[in-house]
Amino acid sequence: MSNLAVTIGIIVAAFFLGCLNGYSIRDGAAKASASKAYKAAEDQRIKMQGKIDLLSAQYEEEKKRVASVNLQRTNTIKEYYLNAPAVDPRCALSVPMYSLLANHVADANVAASGEPSGVVRSASSATASSH
Repeated sequence: MSNLAVTIGIIVAAFFLGCLNGYSIRDGAAKASASKAYKAAEDQRIKMQGKIDLLSAQYEEEKKRVASVNLQRTNTIKEYYLNAPAVDPRCALSVPMYSLLANHVADANVAASGEPSGVVRSASSATASSH
């Protein structure tokens, strides 16, 4: 009987060692697969980062070009109004119409500067002064 017990023990030990070996092989294959997937993902990230860097550089160049165009446009407008000829007094607006125009120009200038005006005008007060 003792030989039978030893044989059964050897068979059971061989079975457990075989299962353990199978799990370690499967674990190694899973780690290799995960490493391969990680490497592929990292390569794709590097490739996409290159595209993002290229688009960012193009955006910065376009941003500088647009700023230059806006500055040139602003300077052209300022120069035009600085050198604009005086209006003939016969073509002048009436006082209420001129006041309305001046108020809207002031509002537009404040809005363009980005600062709050603090002054609230209503349409009824502007039209009431013209009556």
